[in-house]
Amino acid sequence: MRINLLPICLAGAYILNSGKCFAQDTVYKPVVINPIPKTSFAFTKHWAYAWYITKDDKGRISKAIDGEITKADKAHLYFTADCKTNVQGGYNIRYCYANKKPDGTILLTFRDGEPAYSNSFKANIGNRQFNFEPEIVSPMLVAGQKTTYRVTQQKLVLHQKEYATAKVISGYIDVEFSEVITEGGKTAKHPLYLRGYFKTPVN
Repeated sequence: MRINLLPICLAGAYILNSGKCFAQDTVYKPVVINPIPKTSFAFTKHWAYAWYITKDDKGRISKAIDGEITKADKAHLYFTADCKTNVQGGYNIRYCYANKKPDGTILLTFRDGEPAYSNSFKANIGNRQFNFEPEIVSPMLVAGQKTTYRVTQQKLVLHQKEYATAKVISGYIDVEFSEVITEGGKTAKHPLYLRGYFKTPVN
């Protein structure tokens, strides 16, 4: 699928297409470096099974998808984020993934809540700047309705001064963006956010 990248506004906008939103305009903001965390990262001591694994009161494990239960299915997935969003009614995000790209930039991906929520929130970091990209998966598309996501405020604090070479990256993210729904000549706006702490290995 080819997406035409068109400048919409200086705040940054993303358009919903086939159930997902795609970047139309990219805006970078400076990364704030603060080596002194304001949290103890206690959330990193807690864990959960993968979303498709459940354990009953008798300790029996069951799997909600096809296939035999493997050792990997029983893995304890320790939390790497303590974030909240009000997208689609609101939910907690307990996982942040950091991937270093060949060009040296780092991609942070905040994701949780499957299978109910398949959204991803991405922060691309490079040259001490970052941009934010929400990827919202709509459970239902409405004919004639256009949905865009417009970033209005974004802040990223990192605790590692040399984050580009760090094996673990931690910090705080606070982003506000609007969901703009246009249908039949009428427009409705809904304020959304993602904010919270994260601490995750860099892969």
